[in-house]
Amino acid sequence: MNLKELSKKHFETLWCFITSLFVLTFTTRSSFLFPYNNWDDANSYFTMGKGLMNGMVIYRDLYDQKGPFLYLLYGIGYLISHKSFFGIYIFEIIAGTIFLAFAFKLIKRHSSTSVALVLIPLVAAGVYSSRSFYWGGAAEEFCLPMLAYTIYIIDIFMHPKDAKEYDRISDSKTYLIVGILTGITALVKYTMMGFFFGFAVISICFIIYRKGFVEVLRKALIYILGIVLPFIPWLMYFAITGGLDDWYRCYIYNNLFFYSNITADSISLYEKIYKLAKLQYWLILDNFEYFVWIIVCFILALIFEIKAAKKIAYLFMYASTFFVIFYGGGTLPYYSIPLTVFALPGAAYVADIFQKAYIKYNKRALWCNTAGLVIALSAVFAKYNCLSADYLLQSRQDHWLTRMASHIEKAPDTTLLNVGCLDVGLYTITGIVPTCEYFQTNGIALPTMFEEQSRYIKEGLTEYVIAGEREPDGIYEKYELIDSVSFYDNSYDQVYYLYKLK
Repeated sequence: MNLKELSKKHFETLWCFITSLFVLTFTTRSSFLFPYNNWDDANSYFTMGKGLMNGMVIYRDLYDQKGPFLYLLYGIGYLISHKSFFGIYIFEIIAGTIFLAFAFKLIKRHSSTSVALVLIPLVAAGVYSSRSFYWGGAAEEFCLPMLAYTIYIIDIFMHPKDAKEYDRISDSKTYLIVGILTGITALVKYTMMGFFFGFAVISICFIIYRKGFVEVLRKALIYILGIVLPFIPWLMYFAITGGLDDWYRCYIYNNLFFYSNITADSISLYEKIYKLAKLQYWLILDNFEYFVWIIVCFILALIFEIKAAKKIAYLFMYASTFFVIFYGGGTLPYYSIPLTVFALPGAAYVADIFQKAYIKYNKRALWCNTAGLVIALSAVFAKYNCLSADYLLQSRQDHWLTRMASHIEKAPDTTLLNVGCLDVGLYTITGIVPTCEYFQTNGIALPTMFEEQSRYIKEGLTEYVIAGEREPDGIYEKYELIDSVSFYDNSYDQVYYLYKLK
């Protein structure tokens, strides 16, 4: 098969890849157009992945509270590029391509290839330049392909072309696949489980309607089997390394009882619902780029769908997703990334309307040329609309991280401690592998973490210390200040201090 035949056969995937590449290159700080991805969360994941690839046991030897599959992905990214986010940039492009590929399939089901070509860049620009997307590299971002596949399956459940298509897509294999995707997502960040709860409830309704209760039980067992499968390699890994208890303590227990307010009794249910409704209002205002598609989805579903269950299916899945993500009290912008997947059925409903115009003015060349223009305009919109717009094409040499790194000795055994803040990125650009369990000050605010970091400083366990917000108590007993920087970024003042062991 020559290149022309290959590109023709995989044209839709190629279009999604081009769209993903164009849009993400201007919006994620992992891109080569940015000096660094200096998002502390992403650097924390990178350092955990680096530790994993250097023989350290995550959760036992290094503390952070995201899921192991995220650290594995970042670890592979580290193997691609030890001191940059180039590997993560590649994975973001791949994840974006898969996400958009299922969006393309979904839109095409309701319209045509030509209409999908035009709408895909608009959806991509809305999702990847929104405030929710943040700076690029979030755990939720890498789960979008799995959510998009599931939404695509739900759409076929709701709008099968014929009985054969429904039977084909609702077989055991599909439930096994969605189960596996559920398990993987749970091992990236389990706050997204509300989405799959919504899927399960809707699936049960459709199965009961078509096949009865016995079939529900059979599909449920297959789905649960799929969920369990991704856990097996990690159970083996942590069992062999003696880290099972640490995995549970860090990823489950501490997240529930220290990181979130899910167990708090200080406010009433009414107050909680009021706060969630207020949060939803601000999410719409802050992320109108993709919420316009979601709102359209809910409105057109009420208008176009005949059966009551289909009218509210997406709304129910959205509510389940939203509730589980935000009930614990966290409101960081990137938490809402999973909600962006509901823009896809909205685009599909719009595509249904566009298709009528396409039939009336059936000029394929016109639509293809329009698609080319739309992808260009979408990239321009994404460039200027994203949160990182002011950071684009800044000089790496003028960045404070470059200056800080220049003070650090370039040796394989150089050690570093990050205190008072999440990983600022110095581990990444210097290539240093952390040697302390609490290598950063995590947002989970464990008393043990503060005690241990104070001990590290008191005993001078690392050659360098970088501190954020304020100078650590007792730091000058063992260390001397060699550099400091203060600047305004991300809506607040930041200050960092770099120390060297005397």
